[in-house]
Amino acid sequence: MSGKHRSLMRRVFMTVFGLTMGFVCVFALAGTAFVHARLVDLAHDELAEQADMAASALDASSDDMAVLGNLDIATTRLTLVGPDGAVLYDTFEDAGSMGNHAGRPEIRAALEHGQGTSERSSSTLGEVMVYEAKRLDDGSVVRLAQEQAGSLPILVSLVGPMLLLLGVCALLSLAIARRESRRIIAPLTEVDLDHPTRTAEGAYAEMVPMLERIESQRQELKRQMRAISDSDRMRREFTANITHELKTPLTTVSGYAELIANGLVTDEADLRDFGSRIYREAGRLTSLVNDILTLSNLDEAERSESGDASALLGSREPIDLRRALESVKQRLEQVADRADVAFATACEPALVVGVPRLVDELVYNLASNAIRYNRPGGSVTLACGVNDEGAPYIRVSDTGIGIAPEEVDKIFERFYRVEKSRSKAGGGTGLGLAIVKHAAHFHDATIDVKSEPGCGTDMTVTFPTPRPDTPGLSDISRA
Repeated sequence: MSGKHRSLMRRVFMTVFGLTMGFVCVFALAGTAFVHARLVDLAHDELAEQADMAASALDASSDDMAVLGNLDIATTRLTLVGPDGAVLYDTFEDAGSMGNHAGRPEIRAALEHGQGTSERSSSTLGEVMVYEAKRLDDGSVVRLAQEQAGSLPILVSLVGPMLLLLGVCALLSLAIARRESRRIIAPLTEVDLDHPTRTAEGAYAEMVPMLERIESQRQELKRQMRAISDSDRMRREFTANITHELKTPLTTVSGYAELIANGLVTDEADLRDFGSRIYREAGRLTSLVNDILTLSNLDEAERSESGDASALLGSREPIDLRRALESVKQRLEQVADRADVAFATACEPALVVGVPRLVDELVYNLASNAIRYNRPGGSVTLACGVNDEGAPYIRVSDTGIGIAPEEVDKIFERFYRVEKSRSKAGGGTGLGLAIVKHAAHFHDATIDVKSEPGCGTDMTVTFPTPRPDTPGLSDISRA
């Protein structure tokens, strides 16, 4: 596995060594160019001196050939060129075999200006010929030439020292790489992954975003673990509560049915009473099953895409809240009458875009809870409208027993009851407010609870503001 990972020390070594090699190569090339230019300059200076000396001697003598033969310039080539460019004398070659030199740059410059200089490189030998020419009094030109090493020979001569230097640089690079690798790695090995932000102060600035991200991910992981733990606890509690809630009416139905089946109930009035009890318990079972199915569909819809949610719960459409509240009021009026609770509505025009069945269940559960946890002579009011921010709302107000502050956050939990005996006596399943919570969440609505024990409770569900182009919005606003 380690062979697949890149070595930090190797990367540092290659970086240092590469930079060093680059520096050495640049230094070698620059040094070569400098040495070559310096040698050429020195050659020009030397040849200019010799040219002046030769010109002075030739101008002072009437016998040019005698003077040329006595000049001490063994390493320098001397050429005498006539005013027409013809070669009169050359120390290296036969003058008669040499071509006209009038076109040579140094000769032409000397004929025109009195002195000329030039350089010509040999592409094959890597050499440079340096020329200095000076015009004589009679119009002829004396030219001196000297051969100098070119850049390539100079560079070749530096190969040995360069190889030695590169070897030293390689050793130095290795030592630097080892030291710098340890220095670079040290802050990384000191990172405490359990508390990354604690080590952020002494870390590299480039590491801080990574450490912050690790900390964020660690916190998110902890949150998810807590959520999983809470979900597992809620699942166990939900399963236990369902078992208990189903077992109680099933036991009742089974017991009464067994008595009837065994012929132990013969009286007509007792049969009707037992049948009525079986009917009520069956109704409780039906309500419980329906609530469980609704919650299951809401849970599934929250985890699914919008298309799947529509298939589970139905499509969204404009809903007139006044009609929704009036429908619930009609269905619960007899329940309120039996409980001696005044039931009224206070509705203003309001429109939401949602699933009609869910909005109906939301209102129904809030209203039935307000009746169930009320007192004889109390009242329940269903209200709807639009707040100052333009958001539609539903408000259910009652004068019931109220909710203790420590219980406000618990009432939306599944199977949680403020007064268990009162809820069961009223036929509640313990899932009504849980359905309200999930239905509100499905519509991106918020729930605000204001309650005072012994005085009553106000529950307000506020929906998002509908878009101005929502179908039916203008009709409801005018109504």
